[in-house]
Amino acid sequence: MMGTIVYGFSDSPFGEIIVAATAKGICDLQFLEHSRMQAIHELGSRWGVYTSTTIDNEMAETVAGVIFEGLDKPLTIDLRGTEFQIGVWNQLREIPFGQTASYQDMADRLGSPGAVRAVASAIARNPVAMLIPCHRVIHSDGSVGEYHWGRELKKRLLEWEAQVAEEAAAGSALSKGPLRLTVNSSTVPLAEELSNDIFKGELDGLF
Repeated sequence: MMGTIVYGFSDSPFGEIIVAATAKGICDLQFLEHSRMQAIHELGSRWGVYTSTTIDNEMAETVAGVIFEGLDKPLTIDLRGTEFQIGVWNQLREIPFGQTASYQDMADRLGSPGAVRAVASAIARNPVAMLIPCHRVIHSDGSVGEYHWGRELKKRLLEWEAQVAEEAAAGSALSKGPLRLTVNSSTVPLAEELSNDIFKGELDGLF
């Protein structure tokens, strides 16, 4: 498959992010761990089927505005994964802003209560951070668990969302409802899934 990836960078309250999109929608969103050049290299390693890239920081800034500043603008996501992964990622979108769910909760909601490890593995391969809110999944004992960008960032994200939700409930801030997202999904065999183990630390200490 040939195509073009558009990518851009934006600041956020939690550090710089890189956002990438295909013609079908946003396909990748990560917090930067190292340099921009390293982030671009990692993007290419995940989406090597695309032959060219163009930069569009305005696109990335718009996405950041929707996520972190309450900008009311519809977004489209381009998800590519196995049928099970896409099912898990769509279920993650059902966790309300300011709330959390456990890995077991997620397995139960998917009708597969014995598939906690498989669910955690799918969460670990979520390619679109924040828009697919995998950070809202925690351990059954209430501990936040691992996160690719560190437990501290995961904790800060959850605390920020809880505070915004509390202020909205008290009437001191605008309510942040569900994001207006359209999802385009493409199912691929397991052997062809993206090499995108960005949340590999999620499984550490889960069992």
